[in-house]
Amino acid sequence: MKKITLIALLIFSIISLTAQEKKNANAFIKEGNEAYKIKNYDEAFSSFKQAIVLLEAENKVDTPLVYNTGYCAFKSKKYDEALPYFNKSIELNYKKSKPFIYKAQILSKNKNYKEMETTLNNGLKLYGEDKNLNKLMSSCFFKQGLVFYKEGNKIKKAANESGMNKTDPEKFKAEYAKANLKFQEALTFMEKAYTYNTKNKTVLKALINIYSNIEMKDKADKIKKELELL
Repeated sequence: MKKITLIALLIFSIISLTAQEKKNANAFIKEGNEAYKIKNYDEAFSSFKQAIVLLEAENKVDTPLVYNTGYCAFKSKKYDEALPYFNKSIELNYKKSKPFIYKAQILSKNKNYKEMETTLNNGLKLYGEDKNLNKLMSSCFFKQGLVFYKEGNKIKKAANESGMNKTDPEKFKAEYAKANLKFQEALTFMEKAYTYNTKNKTVLKALINIYSNIEMKDKADKIKKELELL
């Protein structure tokens, strides 16, 4: 009789614990929603995250909750913590282009431009007309090209300030040639950046400078006219 009583108590405890977990998940979601309403994203993220842990223990997925958890982490500047939730949202095909956009922004902040490019390519395969995805891709290529662009400007500036054009003209020309090689490397990225956003003024200005430096006057003039119309 005691054994039957103990078994009954154990079953009751398991049922009660499961019910409590469900209640806790709902309670955390409710707490998170209240914090979200007043834009307390840090507290909302903490509550939503705990709710997801409880739901996962039951093999349940709350698709909107996953996205909202990532969004609250992003708004709390917990960028690395936000990534898994946006990855899951992409997997769940929730909110269309938005998880791609937030993931790309995080990768940009981390200066992980190669993965950013991959993320945006995947997003654009599905949502090719999305303006934000295209603008982010433009920014992605610009930032990759900016490294070479700055190096080219630095080499050219140093040559101009050295006085080598008078003291050693051949060496001066060689330094300019080095700068132009950097500009050529930058150009590959800047032209791609232009393809994704023809109204990016920063890209247009960089292209004008690069085309002018490598003596592509016609192209420089074309971009100047486009910039003037903006």
